Amino acid sequence: MNSSRRRPWLIRMHHRMRSISFAMMFVATALNITNQDYGPLGWGLLVGLFLLYPHLQYCRACWSANPVRAEMTNLLVDSLLLGVYIAGVGFSLWLAFSGAIGTLSNNAANKGWRGVFPALLALGGGMAAGVAIFGLHLTPQTEWPATLFCIAGLTGYLMAMGNIGFERNQQLRQTRETLKQRESDLLTANHALQENIREIDQLQAQLIEQANRDPLTNLYNRRYLDSTLARELARCKREGQSLALIMIDIDHFKKINDTYGHQAGDAMLIHLASTLHDMARAADITCRYGGEEFLLLMPTMDLETAHRRAEELRVGFASAVVPFANFRLQTTLSIGISVYPGHGTTPDLLIQGADRAMYRAKHRGRNRVEIDDLDAAPAFSLAD
Repeated sequence: MNSSRRRPWLIRMHHRMRSISFAMMFVATALNITNQDYGPLGWGLLVGLFLLYPHLQYCRACWSANPVRAEMTNLLVDSLLLGVYIAGVGFSLWLAFSGAIGTLSNNAANKGWRGVFPALLALGGGMAAGVAIFGLHLTPQTEWPATLFCIAGLTGYLMAMGNIGFERNQQLRQTRETLKQRESDLLTANHALQENIREIDQLQAQLIEQANRDPLTNLYNRRYLDSTLARELARCKREGQSLALIMIDIDHFKKINDTYGHQAGDAMLIHLASTLHDMARAADITCRYGGEEFLLLMPTMDLETAHRRAEELRVGFASAVVPFANFRLQTTLSIGISVYPGHGTTPDLLIQGADRAMYRAKHRGRNRVEIDDLDAAPAFSLAD
């Protein structure tokens, strides 16, 4: 990497401006003192101050641990040395004015108004030191060649500083526009990302829903029941309410499949799923438990009400006719009921109780509703 690129822009710009402006001061001073006997020492001091000093300050700033802070100190040193120079040339009007306005404007441009007062103090201190070294000599007149050169040089210097400010403003404006465009691009990308996240969430919800649904009947499947029953049972325990499970099996389902084909069996399953969906409350959960078995989970429902609902389901299904092709299918249901807390306090015990009651209904002739514990059955019929 080029070493100049590692140095701050401010250091490189000041080195260039200091080298040019000090060289111009050297020329103006030479034009003003050509007819004066300065001697080798005087000329040597001028060469050191105006031609060598800018490069020494540049090296000092570059070698510093904090180049920018070192350069701010260099500006005060400039003011101090120019004050000594002003006293040394006898306070020549245009030479003094050019040096003073140059260093004060440079401090103001880099530090603001707060940098002008320290620069004035440094400039005054340098003048005092110059008087102490060279004595007080007041020769304000300036030779015309030097005057014209100072006017031209000072004008060019101030215009160059204005152009530098303009270029920096242009760069800042372009940087702001670039940042604004990047912010707009970032907002657009963020909006697109949010849309993608919403789509992913929707797809994920759909996948979860599909994973929890039976594809044929669109009822919940056993997987969903396993996770939901425990939660609903815990809530009913916490609130001191009952919970009913109704296990349902289609009678003679194998015979329907063997006689009319599996599509007929599917039509019967779909009809039962539709019936369960229509009779279920908003809080109820209807599941296809497996094969031709269905389960209806009814939170907050007591045994008597569950038994009545099961009888209504049994009678309604037995009287329904399911059209299939040129046939009119009809069959019955065997239903088993278990209720928390009387028939079990865990999901497994409740499912086992409802399943056991359902098989008892099959063994007792089908088209029946049985309760896990017969002694707990209410003494009423559907006609009641």
